[in-house]
Formats: sequence, structure tokens, C-alpha cells
Amino acid sequence: MGESVPGDLGTPTFHGLFREYFGQMTRLAHLLGADDAENVAQEAFVKLHQRWDTLTDHTRVVGYLRTTVVNMSRSRTRHLRVVRRTPQERPPDELSAEVRAVANWEHQQLRAVLEKLSRRQREVLVLRYWLDLSTAGIAETLGISPGTVKATTHHAMENLRKHLGDDLGGER
Repeated sequence: MGESVPGDLGTPTFHGLFREYFGQMTRLAHLLGADDAENVAQEAFVKLHQRWDTLTDHTRVVGYLRTTVVNMSRSRTRHLRVVRRTPQERPPDELSAEVRAVANWEHQQLRAVLEKLSRRQREVLVLRYWLDLSTAGIAETLGISPGTVKATTHHAMENLRKHLGDDLGGER
């Protein structure tokens, strides 16, 4: 595909054009400021190849390539200007290994203490502090009265303080 007919010396082949002009188109894109000049040149040749069979004057394909590279380079540099103006999201600071180890230890301690609470106390605390449910939301979820939620929360917090003090070797 894209080859010239034998004996037709005036019509260039697509592969011949690629070999002869790819480097030139890459340099052109680079000089015009495209950060990915080789990709711009390749894409220009892809566009030419897609139109190869519909071209009536194959002697003008180099001009077509040049125009395509110029337009794509403009588009690419315009895009880069916008991207560089847009503030990039800063990745969150990574926690140190020590901080992660302490947090992991604290989570293990908390889970161990939660296991010592009654099922209802554990449920009320999880719904309140991990799901941020209101007293009414907890009451509706568990099918108990809001007063029972408040009393259970109070008792659960007292038990947590007692058990955390015991587990940490401290006092209440």
C-alpha cells in the first residue's frame, strides 16, 4: 500500500517519503517547541498515510507534512502552556515508617479494646465515630431509643478509658 507503480518515476512512495523526511519533520517539530517532536512527526505521517490513496498530487505531500507538523506543534505548545499555568495537585506527604508503625500499633490496641466491649457498645461507637451518625441515626439503625444510644455511648466511653488505661499500663 502506498507504493508507486513500476515505471511511474514521478510519484514518490510513502515509505520513501518517510525515510527521507522523518528526521526533517522531527527537527521541525522540535524547533517549534513540541516536547514530543518524534511523536508529532509520526502522527503527521500517520495522517498522511490515512489520506494517501485520496491524494491527487503526490508532489505536494512534503508541503502537507510540513503544514501538519507546524499545526500539531502549535497545538502541542498551546496545550503545554495551559498545563504549565494550571497548578498541579501536590501529592500528600508520605508518612514516615515510624509514624505508620505507631499508628498501626495504636489501631491494633484500639481494636483489641473494642473487642472487650459489649456488642451494642461497640456498634454505637463505630456508628458514631467511624460513620459520623447522629444519635437519631444510630437509634434508627440499631432500632433502639435515642436515650439508650446516649447511655450506651457514655458507658462505652467509660469502658474504653478503663481498658485503654489498663492496656497502656497507665491509670484512668
